[in-house]
Amino acid sequence: MSAEYDAFGPWIDEVSSPDDVPRLYRDYPIDFAATRTVLKFPRDIARRDATPAMDLFDHLLVVTDLRLTVLSRVGDGYTEISVPHTQIAAITDWVNLLDARLVIRTLAGDTVSVGYNGSSNDTVTTLMTLLRGLAGRAVPARRQPRLDGLPPLGLDDLGRKDSLIVTSFRELARREPDVRLVAAHGRSAVRSRSGGIARLLDLVVPPTLHGCAIGIGDTELHIIGRREWIVRGGAPVVSRARTMIPLDAITAVTAAEHPRYLGVTVVTVAIGSARVEVPVPEDSLARKALLSLR
Repeated sequence: MSAEYDAFGPWIDEVSSPDDVPRLYRDYPIDFAATRTVLKFPRDIARRDATPAMDLFDHLLVVTDLRLTVLSRVGDGYTEISVPHTQIAAITDWVNLLDARLVIRTLAGDTVSVGYNGSSNDTVTTLMTLLRGLAGRAVPARRQPRLDGLPPLGLDDLGRKDSLIVTSFRELARREPDVRLVAAHGRSAVRSRSGGIARLLDLVVPPTLHGCAIGIGDTELHIIGRREWIVRGGAPVVSRARTMIPLDAITAVTAAEHPRYLGVTVVTVAIGSARVEVPVPEDSLARKALLSLR
């Protein structure tokens, strides 16, 4: 108990032996010889607010060759969700300074959501790469979009406020050279579809549709944008979100007008029973690129 408390901090730690397992989860059978990685995610509390009597870890993730298991603290106990790697439909990771979250959607339509401190984003990036590799996706030739790759983005090509999207895509392309850029756009002002109060609100706190960059690799669709697609007001946006979808798991792609904003198309990517919605400008290359995956 004291060792767990002494080592507690905001970072995600790897668990390498039974002694490192948080006490809440010690009754769960883990065969460390058969695991690829075991990670413990701390509670979102300050170190000064922690006590030795607390259960200090909200989640324990166990990855084997066949599946991902997530144990999540609920009161004095925990829940268990276990997903075969081949059933993972989409992985989204977003970071807004130190506020971060990993979201995994399954082909059955279930969602696993794990919050964490953004300082551990490198650990989550490594975890995502591991999960994607263990899924063993094939190269789906029929899913390759009928679009040529675009030239590399300059730092200010999407506007100076969206340079983070550019640098995030550059980092993705550096790690995964098979990914080519097929669409990108910066933020744009939009208007409400309804009149009256909504239009008046547009004048006071105008809505902004945020930009994104879309890449296609040999086996995956990559979408880099913001935590929220449409926001009101002029507060600085520093979030970054990235979503990865296996191309061979896509079952449909549809487009519809945004129910609230003019000039915005919501492209919905269906992966089994899971859905990923991407609002984009109605006449954008992003819309064309996503619909080419049908």
